[in-house]
Amino acid sequence: MGYLRIFSPHPAKTGDGAQAEDLLLEVDLRDPVLQVEVGKFVSGTEMLHLAVLHSRKLCVYSVSGTLGNVEHGNQCQMKLMYEHNLQRTACNMTYGSFGGVKGRDLICIQSMDGMLMVFEQESYAFGRFLPGFLLPGPLAYSSRTDSFLTVSSCQQVESYKYQVLAFATDADKRQETEQQKLGSGKRLVVDWTLNIGEQALDICIVSFNQSASSVFVLGERNFFCLKDNGQIRFMKKLDWSPSCFLPYCSVSEGTINTLIGNHNNMLHIYQDVTLKWATQLPHIPVAVRVGCLQFSLWKHLLPRPSTLEK
Repeated sequence: MGYLRIFSPHPAKTGDGAQAEDLLLEVDLRDPVLQVEVGKFVSGTEMLHLAVLHSRKLCVYSVSGTLGNVEHGNQCQMKLMYEHNLQRTACNMTYGSFGGVKGRDLICIQSMDGMLMVFEQESYAFGRFLPGFLLPGPLAYSSRTDSFLTVSSCQQVESYKYQVLAFATDADKRQETEQQKLGSGKRLVVDWTLNIGEQALDICIVSFNQSASSVFVLGERNFFCLKDNGQIRFMKKLDWSPSCFLPYCSVSEGTINTLIGNHNNMLHIYQDVTLKWATQLPHIPVAVRVGCLQFSLWKHLLPRPSTLEK
């Protein structure tokens, strides 16, 4: 419906429901919202800003709060910093310090017809068509390898180096012109591919140290853990249809925990490929995140609170 809401839930005591003052801001953006991200998207400052992706527009906002004299007097405001009108219909986006830039985040948007559009904050940098594209897939950025990863309609995990994208032939036309044949630009070449044999629901890059990172891919019947060079680290066959997942750090050295929700209203916790815990939920989970939980049962099953990230 195009509504963007910002919440800050804070129950006064255990068991309290949502309060009216938990809603800090509600804005009608008038266009359906595909994705929201928070990063250093404005030049000249390292403050965090909010990027909102619409089907034909990318908007970046600053969000600020003003304290009132009473609890209900707190105000939250959102101001448009800049926007990019898109020539192609967007599907999803990712962001990061592409090319190793310092102190700022760049944004990459994948269009429905297979074009990767890179924005250097207020400026449009370039666009490149993915070879052999048919349908868009999940998109993620690996800062350690400076690469974009996606899963194509050929059921392949594909990795593209940012530098290869930057120096490839401009994507003004899909057809290769005579000038391009003469060597004015380079064809976009994939860094590595891996056929997983099924469509992917989501892809996530996990890195807990500078020496190594892992690529997690949630398929329709399996989930995969890959090294950042495309080799399979491990995979797990699922006996149910997954709906969402989240890899996160584990207390055991060399292992990674993964939360996986499914369409049977279940949430499973795996340590690598070993099922550690499962619980029944009242609804089908569509997204999961990890927070600092104080219940004694969770303390034994999840990593120590000091190691958890929001």
